[in-house]
Amino acid sequence: MIISCEKCDKSFNIQDHLIPDEGRLLQCGSCNYKWFFRRPSVSVDNKKNIDIEKKIIIENNIQKEPFDETPKTPNNSKEKSLKKLSNKKNLKINIPKYIIVFIISLAALILLADTFKFTLEKYLPGINFILNNLYETLKDLTLFFKDLIN
Repeated sequence: MIISCEKCDKSFNIQDHLIPDEGRLLQCGSCNYKWFFRRPSVSVDNKKNIDIEKKIIIENNIQKEPFDETPKTPNNSKEKSLKKLSNKKNLKINIPKYIIVFIISLAALILLADTFKFTLEKYLPGINFILNNLYETLKDLTLFFKDLIN
């Protein structure tokens, strides 16, 4: 379902199951405007067709995907396959982001260990020696990269 912001008219593609029948409070990701959204009402003929389809499914005890209230068209299956492909693209793992998070977490852990190194010395003998060697290694690496750039 495509929903447009009432303030800035930016359009968003939202899955149907995320909007209940009674409506939902939405917030624009662009301008942060909030509004209450209700689904557009379905025509009487379309409701009758949907009710008939639900009864047939219940009577035949057929296991199907969650009930889709959009009218069945030949292009509907193509649209579903395109949606699945676009969802797979969104699930792509972004490795550089994970590497950056790992480096930041490691730096925070080192700073935390340096802050409490005298307390940790009781539980982890030699932590002061390890931290000093780590700092010297980092200095050597920075000098290496400075020489590499020049």
